[in-house]
Amino acid sequence: MKRLPFILISILALSQAASAQDLEGRIALTPYVDYSLDRIPQTASSSLERKLVSMTTANGFASVSGEFIITAVPSVINTSSTPTAPPQFVSEVEVAVYVLNVPEQVIVDQKVYSCKGVGASEQKSIVGAVNQINVRSTDTRRFMENVRTKILDYYADRLPAIISKAQSLASMTRYEEALYVLSAVPESLVEYPQVADLMVDIYTRCIDRDAKKIIADAKVKTAQEDYAAAMKELVKVDPNSTLFGQADAMISDIKARMDAQKQAELQRELELYEQEKKQAQQEYEDNMELQKMKIKASRELAAKVVSGGEGDAAAAAEEKGKEVVKWLLGNLIQ
Repeated sequence: MKRLPFILISILALSQAASAQDLEGRIALTPYVDYSLDRIPQTASSSLERKLVSMTTANGFASVSGEFIITAVPSVINTSSTPTAPPQFVSEVEVAVYVLNVPEQVIVDQKVYSCKGVGASEQKSIVGAVNQINVRSTDTRRFMENVRTKILDYYADRLPAIISKAQSLASMTRYEEALYVLSAVPESLVEYPQVADLMVDIYTRCIDRDAKKIIADAKVKTAQEDYAAAMKELVKVDPNSTLFGQADAMISDIKARMDAQKQAELQRELELYEQEKKQAQQEYEDNMELQKMKIKASRELAAKVVSGGEGDAAAAAEEKGKEVVKWLLGNLIQ
């Protein structure tokens, strides 16, 4: 791998849970195209972005990552017109595709596509050239498999350091950051079970911390006989918290103290609480499903809290993507 002589900050991209279970174990690789570049028309940049997205999904990668990005630097080598009436434009375009490990500041792998497009205008011929990139070709598949192997090797080599960092963050009660560090590890890694166990442990400590605060606040409100406010707090306790039983007992005690009118006012909150309680109890009957649920919740919590929200994550990813592409233009393309 070629060393990048500058410091890149990790892209805090929002990690969204995949709807299909086969997506959950995929290695994440974020496609990025810098639209501010004037090397090719905007329409060609859009086509290039779609190609990168297709390249990742068609070859078994998830499309969101805070560690690895796939980007492309296009160059129009030559454009000519035919002597026909009306004339046709022929463009020769080279597209250099790079996979970058952002926090380690290295190029994981790269591939150059040489394409030719024909169109009624220069712009259309360039778009046509970009569209010639075959994301399912043998060469592309070989390139992406090589990327996959290198990414897995990276995580395998770095796993002790990753686990140590997560444990250190957790010891300082920086649970969300610890989960973010662990959530980057692909589930297809052989050593992933120990990562999953640690994620579940840290996630439980995180929701227990929140539960302690909720219960403490609820006790104060109960002492003040503000039962409605106490109840509204207690139903926020995560059913997977080890303190859920304590919160449940407090809710039962408060319900016994409240009059019928107050209970009716909180009926909707109580119904939602009972539904979540029932669902949690069912999930506990299947330990494997429970573990999957907690890992999924861990990833969502890490992304939500560390990134500061979906909009902030998208903006951060775009800004870092621009930095990477500009550096590539200035240092790799001579």
